This record gives sequence, C-alpha cells and structure tokens, in this order.
Amino acid sequence: MPAEPTFPIAALLEEMGFRRVDSQQRARRALVEAGLTNARKQNMAESKRQAAIDAIEARIARVCASATCRAALEPGGRLVVEVAPEGCEVCGGSDTARATQQMVADLEASGRTRLLVVGGSPNARTTLRDAVAGSAVEITFVEGHRPTGTKRAKEMAEAADVVVIWANTQLDHKVSQPFSTAAPAKTFTCARRGVAALAEEVSRHVQSSTRRPSSSPRHRPRHRARR
Repeated sequence: MPAEPTFPIAALLEEMGFRRVDSQQRARRALVEAGLTNARKQNMAESKRQAAIDAIEARIARVCASATCRAALEPGGRLVVEVAPEGCEVCGGSDTARATQQMVADLEASGRTRLLVVGGSPNARTTLRDAVAGSAVEITFVEGHRPTGTKRAKEMAEAADVVVIWANTQLDHKVSQPFSTAAPAKTFTCARRGVAALAEEVSRHVQSSTRRPSSSPRHRPRHRARR
C-alpha cells in the first residue's frame, strides 16, 4: 500500500504568513494543541492540511504590522500574532485593502462620513462600495460620462462632507467642471489612478483639513514684582 503523501509543516506556516521564528512557534503550538502533530515532527499527512489550517485560524488571529489592520481586526478571543502582510486576515497583503481601511477609519474619526466621488471606472466604484460596506461611510458616485447640471452638482456637493474629483479616469471635463466650484471648501482633486491612490488622497485630505493650526503663544506683559 503506497504511503500517504505529506507536506512540510514549515511550508504551510510560511504560506499563512508565519515567517518569524516566534510566530512559527505559536502556530506550531496551535497544531499540537489540536492533536495534529507534536513538537518533533517536521511533516504532516496531506489529508490533514485543511484541518491544520482550521486549527490555526480557530486559535490565532493573524494581522500585519499596519496599525489600521490591527484596529480593524476582530480576534474574538484568539491569540493575536503578527504575520507577513500576505497572511493578514484584514488586508491579505493588498495595498488597496490597507488604503481603503485607513480611509474609512479617517472619515469615521473626523465625522465626515459622506463621500462624493466624481469619476472613476465601474470596477473602481464596485471596489470602493465593497470597502465601505458595514461602516458608517456613505459613498455617492457621479459617473464620468453623465453630465450633471450646475444646480444638481451644488446640491450633491453641499450634501457631502468630502468631494473628490477623480481626474485621469473616465471623467469628462463637462462632468467635473460644475463640481469643481460647487463647494470648494470641501472639494479636492485626485490626479492619481487606482483605488488605493484615491483612498490615500482622501485620507491625506481629511487628516490635513481636520488638523488644527497651532497658534502662537500670546505674549503677556510682565509685571514687576512689588518690593
């Protein structure tokens, strides 16, 4: 009878993001606790691969070094272990996921949760909708090929907390122009493509516009001590 195929335990742990020695030790401990291996074994039967993954995920919450991912992580009583970005439960190593998580956090923290995006591709809009799902952030989109009258543009801009004109995407000038002057105090232009780039620019705009300028200390007249 042929021997059952096996796989290296260390290889599975690396695939799941456990690259550092201490994180690998914690993951191995989870496998031992589940009765799937012992401290001496280096390989595991292929038939136990999914059980090993389930055992680790049930005991360990994997998160990368990103503060945003750590804030969004839901450990549910599991041991929190830092792993490589590809193994992070929150972002999975995706720059887009990290950037949109940060954008959501910044918008919620500032209380400016109504975001109006002018332009962008259908795929980009879908990605952004999925990114804010379940959060307090509400996104309204203006498609780049559908002109909006000046009055309607002003109404939409005034109803939003942040207005971003997504240049260099599927956006006609006649569509963006009414929004550029509708509410200038809350409007900015993102000239970079990609959802991650847009999210980063929104975060930068919100952080800079909510940061209070430091006031110079007032000089008070010195009073001479009475003798």
